[in-house]
Amino acid sequence: MSKKEHWDKIYSTKTLQEVSWYQPVPKISLELILSLKLSKDSPIIDVGGGDSFLVDSLIEKGYLDLTVLDISKVAIERAKNRLGKHAKKVNWIVSDITNFYPERKYSVWHDRAVFLFF
Repeated sequence: MSKKEHWDKIYSTKTLQEVSWYQPVPKISLELILSLKLSKDSPIIDVGGGDSFLVDSLIEKGYLDLTVLDISKVAIERAKNRLGKHAKKVNWIVSDITNFYPERKYSVWHDRAVFLFF
């Protein structure tokens, strides 16, 4: 089974609350990003952020240039469905981070232990 298949399977068979990394409010990550006092149009990427609530919180705080990258298309689709019309405010990238070459610079590169899983 490939890494992509593995993660798609997890997101296809488990609810948000069933995964060990679930956080209804990503308090520490959000506090760290807010402490940077960035302009609201600063580009932020959440690597491995698939179905994380960080993007929800950043949208709520008024950030405008958000990217979420995840290997799992299923995770991304779940997040898009949860966000509804707000999903259009996010640049969604389905990619294995080990094969990702950013085409732009980001003010914040956030990942919450994604490399631990690889």
